[in-house]
Amino acid sequence: MELHSKLATVDVLDEQVLADLFSMKHIAVRVPHFYNPAYAKTLSDLLYQEIDNAVAAGIYESNVDSYWSVAKDNRRRDRYLDAALPLQRRLRRFSAPHPSPIDLLRVTLDEAWQGGAGLLRMGGRKTPFGATRLWRTNSEALPHQDVLRREQGEDMKGIDLLGQIGVNIYLDVAEEGGGLEAWDHVVSDEEYAGLGGRYEGSYGYDRERLPGRSLLIHPQVGDLVMINTAYVHAVRKITAGRRITVSGFVGSRGSEQPLLCWS
Repeated sequence: MELHSKLATVDVLDEQVLADLFSMKHIAVRVPHFYNPAYAKTLSDLLYQEIDNAVAAGIYESNVDSYWSVAKDNRRRDRYLDAALPLQRRLRRFSAPHPSPIDLLRVTLDEAWQGGAGLLRMGGRKTPFGATRLWRTNSEALPHQDVLRREQGEDMKGIDLLGQIGVNIYLDVAEEGGGLEAWDHVVSDEEYAGLGGRYEGSYGYDRERLPGRSLLIHPQVGDLVMINTAYVHAVRKITAGRRITVSGFVGSRGSEQPLLCWS
């Protein structure tokens, strides 16, 4: 199968598209102009101003901690969970009078999936969904996977996902670089365990271990890109400008169960 055939471009998200992504028939799905580009420009200007008070996350800046950074850190967990609903309300306020992009995505997922969609809970509390991520010039994400079961703390045990996808709604894109790169390659749990913990958080695989060919996606403002995060993926280095996205993860436990959303 040609690598480009594993990228699906669709006008509408439906259950079949999502099922094919969770089952790894697709590496990624792109929905052009999922969010109105004019709305995205106005929203990104406001979020760029807010990012001055960002939470440092290493490779990017964000307005909220990420799940992997708090799953085993009790000191940061309360801050993360306390941010869940204020995060949603702030994005709605910034987006007004237009819809919040993350609300639009949640409703779309809920309507498309037989079992609906809702927020993931940690210790009975709702987690944030829709983190703002700012990537500046010279920032990049090395090849990695995002796999919840490798990162979850004790209070999340028993959440057995059949599939996990990462979602990004692009509110602004870099002038040069910053593309989403993906390989038709999965590092199994057994292989990952054999790496001796050198890649904490499923992060930072050596490119020499990966197939030579990769898929490179260049999203445009307003696009929604969803990737099955079991596939190794990366963000190419930004060489000019900056990009900002609203991001998160969606997990499946089967078509009759609600999708779980978190950041």
